[in-house]
Amino acid sequence: MITLIYKTEVKDDYVTVVAVVEDAQLVYAGSYIDPPEYGPAICEAGFYLGEDEVLPEDEDELIDYLNGLDLDWNVVSDDY
Repeated sequence: MITLIYKTEVKDDYVTVVAVVEDAQLVYAGSYIDPPEYGPAICEAGFYLGEDEVLPEDEDELIDYLNGLDLDWNVVSDDY
């Protein structure tokens, strides 16, 4: 789930998004007693827009839109 969008870039019909994604990186590997724990991380994902598709301009609506997609988020470096 996205909590904050850092950058959205549209080139032709391809959209690249950099955002804070909850439960994206391993914080604690776990043990025999405790399960692994995951925390938020800055991630990047991209996708193609459909021919008649338009991105929402409002940030909250854009977050809802992106959360509805099945995106493959990749953790980016901490110095972003």
